[in-house]
Amino acid sequence: MAELVTGLSASHAPMMSADPGSAPPEMAERFFGAIDRLTAAVRDADAQALVMVSGEHFSNFFLDNLPQISIGLGESHLGPVEKWLGIDRVEVPGQPALAEHLLAGTIARGHLPGLSHRLVVDHGFMTVYDRLSPAKDLPLVPIIVNCTTPPLMTLRHAWNFGVSLGEAIRDFDGLQRVALCGAGGLSHFVGEPRVGDIEEDFDRWFLRMLEAGCPDELLDLGNEELAEAGNGTGEVRAWVMVAGAMAGSRTTALNYEPIYEWINGMGAVLHEPVTGSTGQES
Repeated sequence: MAELVTGLSASHAPMMSADPGSAPPEMAERFFGAIDRLTAAVRDADAQALVMVSGEHFSNFFLDNLPQISIGLGESHLGPVEKWLGIDRVEVPGQPALAEHLLAGTIARGHLPGLSHRLVVDHGFMTVYDRLSPAKDLPLVPIIVNCTTPPLMTLRHAWNFGVSLGEAIRDFDGLQRVALCGAGGLSHFVGEPRVGDIEEDFDRWFLRMLEAGCPDELLDLGNEELAEAGNGTGEVRAWVMVAGAMAGSRTTALNYEPIYEWINGMGAVLHEPVTGSTGQES
């Protein structure tokens, strides 16, 4: 059976790759230093595959067919789709056997994710994946989540899916070591008058809630209240999914930087497994 060797989450602002020098140097240094710690965790765990959850930016789906969750089953995934991102476009290797197992495993546990054999991976994945696997050779299972278009899954839905995802990873017998990553958030506003605003108080509270194991205070937060922190902030559903999968782990917020030049609250979180932790329903 596979071991879920590490869990991590990080912000995925396009400017962190397209123009990293636009941020205040000391803030960028601290943020990228935290990302380096996540990269080291994946490397030191000798992960054989990376399952990665990120929000949909209409790179794969639109309003005529928009699943809440979709799992990429492809042999490879083309990305990034944005030519201006500063990352070379490549075919990232997939892990179809693991992906198919996760699809079947989450369905068996009561969830109904969609599937695609031809997902492309945009900045939501590649800004973080490029840091975690500079050679772009770590097999990737992308999971896309609808984080912007109502009706939306709640944070508790996200947690419960994450618990099931973690269980499905752990009962896969095709690999020994799998890492799990959430990408997106933190607070930001897109395509509206408040673009450029960052809700620093929300971001710091959210990170504290992750470190506390995602108590009811977080999981009962309504979607409308979540959206008050920004129409892009719903991407934190990916972080909650990872937290659910890693329930019982030692969770540390490595860094938080409100980088206004990147119009995004930037953060990084590491979940370190504790012997005997297997995740649990909340």
